Amino acid sequence: MALRADAGYFAGALARAAHEEKIAFAIGAKRIAPLWRLLAGIAGEDWHEAIEMDGAQVAVAEYCPDWWPADTRLLIRRVALDPARVSADPRSRRRRTLHPDQRALPLPELAAADPVYAYSFIVTNLDVSSPSMAMAAEHWYRHRTTVENLFRDSKLGAALRHLPSGYPQVNLAWMWGALLAAAMAAWLHQLTATALGEDIVHGHAVRGGKAMIATLRRRLIAVPGRLIRHARHLILRLPPGHGLLHEVLARLRALPAPA
Repeated sequence: MALRADAGYFAGALARAAHEEKIAFAIGAKRIAPLWRLLAGIAGEDWHEAIEMDGAQVAVAEYCPDWWPADTRLLIRRVALDPARVSADPRSRRRRTLHPDQRALPLPELAAADPVYAYSFIVTNLDVSSPSMAMAAEHWYRHRTTVENLFRDSKLGAALRHLPSGYPQVNLAWMWGALLAAAMAAWLHQLTATALGEDIVHGHAVRGGKAMIATLRRRLIAVPGRLIRHARHLILRLPPGHGLLHEVLARLRALPAPA
């Protein structure tokens, strides 16, 4: 078993509880001064390219906070940033990830700084003794938000953000309807990752290379069409530029019949 948690759960008590239950842990660390000071001791050759994340590198530092398990180590990820995409507002999330020396710079001076990195810190008792193991641990930790995306998809895409009734039976039916919609969207994900010779869902509103429900609704479900009859056949005519539905329907028809 293994535990991964955001920096909001950065606490020795959680790490010790996991350790006592023989559960591996990776917990986001708050960007406190001792961690920033550790960066000075990391040489250039200690950084290694992160897995499946452009412009990101991973390093390991010897760091074990007080009262944490003795085998705790620190994973550090840095991601190269375009200074033009950093807000001048010191409260912005991205600016808070900069090294304090760069965070204090006004935008013109920050634009001249090279390179500019966003840093994240992870305390873990996973084996990170080799570069490949450290990279794998960071990659695994980075995907902790998968379940959060599922929650968001159910709430915002499948109307589970609120329950409509004061009657538990009605709310139960609503909940199962929403979860069924989320499950059906997950099946559609498998049919729409690539279509029409292109990656149709790359970029905005995707998770793991799959469109989220709101994107599926716009690209696939909420498409105007006209049903006509021709030569004793029903034909669905779509407006120009909506060939995706034809391809997905063809894939659905090609699925094997249930056993």
